[in-house]
Amino acid sequence: MFRMTRDWWSNGKARHLIGLFAFEFVVIVLGVLTAQAVADWSRDRAAQRDMLANKERADAQIAKMAATAIAYDRVIPCMDERMIMVMRAASGDGQIDPAMLVRPIVRVEPFTGLSDEIIVLLRARHGAEVTDRYANLAVYAQRTAELVALLANGWQSLSIMSPEAGKVGAGDRQEARIVASNMRSTLRSLRKTSVNISNLARELRIAPRFAARLRAPAGCADLWRWNSVVYDPDDVPGPA
Repeated sequence: MFRMTRDWWSNGKARHLIGLFAFEFVVIVLGVLTAQAVADWSRDRAAQRDMLANKERADAQIAKMAATAIAYDRVIPCMDERMIMVMRAASGDGQIDPAMLVRPIVRVEPFTGLSDEIIVLLRARHGAEVTDRYANLAVYAQRTAELVALLANGWQSLSIMSPEAGKVGAGDRQEARIVASNMRSTLRSLRKTSVNISNLARELRIAPRFAARLRAPAGCADLWRWNSVVYDPDDVPGPA
C-alpha cells in the first residue's frame, strides 16, 4: 500500500492533481472574498445614501424650526405684555375686553429624530459635535411642542375672565392671575428654547426658511393684526 502510494506520488500525476485542486480552491476563495467585498461595499454605499437622505430631511425640518423660533422670539414679548394686562385687569373689579382673551394661533414644526443607525453613520462622517447638535435639536423640538401645548391650554383657561361666560367672581379673577403668571413662566421657557434652536441651526449652517408664503410678524402690531405666530399674507387678518 505504501509502495503504491509512493509510486503514484513519484510519477508526478499526484502533484499535478493537487496543484490543480489548490489552484481551484484559491480561485473559489478569492471569488467568495471578492463577492463579499462587493456586497459590503454596496451595503455601505446604500447606508451612506440613506444617511444623507435622512440628513437632508432633517435639515429641511430644522430650517422651518429655526424660522418659527425667530417668530416666537419676536412675539413672546407681546404675549407676555398681554398676560400682564390680564393680571392687572383681574386685580380690579371691572370687566376685561374679551379680545384680550383670544389666543393667537400657535405653531409647532415637526421634527423626525434620526435613528440610532443613522446617528452612528452621521457621527462617523461628520463628527461628534455635529451629531450632538442634531440630537439636541430633537430634544428642543419636543420641548417646544410641550411648551406650546401648555401655552394653548393656559390661554383657554383664561376664558373664565370673559364677561360673555357670565359674572366674573373673585375666585375667577384669582384663578386668572395664577394662570397668567404660569403662562409668563412658560413664555420665558419657550423663548429660551427658541433661542437655542436658532443657535444650533446657525452652528449647523442651516438658514431659517418658512414653507410656502408664511411670514413671521414684524412685531406686536402684526401679531395682533393677524392673531397668529406665523401668518400667510393672503389670509384674512383677525381671530381664528
